[in-house]
Amino acid sequence: MNSIKLSRSEPTVCMSDLGILESNIGQQLPEFFKDFYLKQNGGISDKDWWDSGDEYEPVRVKKFKSVAVSGADDAADTRLLGGCYVEMISKNVIPQTFMPFAIDDGVNFFCLDLTDGNVCFYATDSFDPENSFAANHAKAYRWLASSFDAFVEGLKDESEIDL
Repeated sequence: MNSIKLSRSEPTVCMSDLGILESNIGQQLPEFFKDFYLKQNGGISDKDWWDSGDEYEPVRVKKFKSVAVSGADDAADTRLLGGCYVEMISKNVIPQTFMPFAIDDGVNFFCLDLTDGNVCFYATDSFDPENSFAANHAKAYRWLASSFDAFVEGLKDESEIDL
């Protein structure tokens, strides 16, 4: 297992905090996702590169977002999972089935597809005002992994990829 370590994590969360997040997004989260956040509540990964091995350049995971602790005054902040999801959905930046869990250096998102558990890279900077929201959504993402655990397992150190 390719375990990663996160630094600069937020305070530890418990199952009830994750339950509040699930209630706010209206979906159950995958078990591996919940386990990951129970152990490490966001932060900067020691293995922070995703290389699909295809025609796309590798992308860097700058930071995993955190889960809000119960009763937190800043629970709606976009640096937190629930706050980011609600804000991006309300502005129609992302499809309702995508929950951003991490960002790259350009503040694009790594998202968990709440429908099937896949992980995608979502380029927020590709919005074209001439296109519909649906057309913009369709061109903004590319699939990376079939699950959150496969995504985490596939993260690499910069020394392991060709840049």
